[in-house]
Amino acid sequence: MPATISYANVLHAVGQVLDQIGAKSIAIHEEEDGLVVEGFNSDGQLLVQMHYDIASLYELLKAQAGQPAAANASADDGVLHRFLAQYDRELVGSVL
Repeated sequence: MPATISYANVLHAVGQVLDQIGAKSIAIHEEEDGLVVEGFNSDGQLLVQMHYDIASLYELLKAQAGQPAAANASADDGVLHRFLAQYDRELVGSVL
C-alpha cells in the first residue's frame, strides 16, 4: 500500500521518532526539499537534528504504514532505530 503524504501522516511518523528519543519539545522547519526536525530535552538543549528530504519522508511513511500499531509502540525495536538501520541514515548533530 503506498503511503499517503499528508501533514497528519508526516507529523505522526516524525512524532514517533521524537517520542523514541525522549524529546520534550520540538521545532520543525519546512524547507524546499523536505523538513528539518529538532528535538530538545527538558533543559532546552538540542538532542537531535534530523533532515528528511522528500524521499526519506516517503520511505518513513511507507515503513510506518506497513506495520501494525503494536509494532510501532515497541520499546525494543523503535521507529528511529528501524528507520536508521533500514535506510542507512544517521542522526545529524546528535548529542545522545
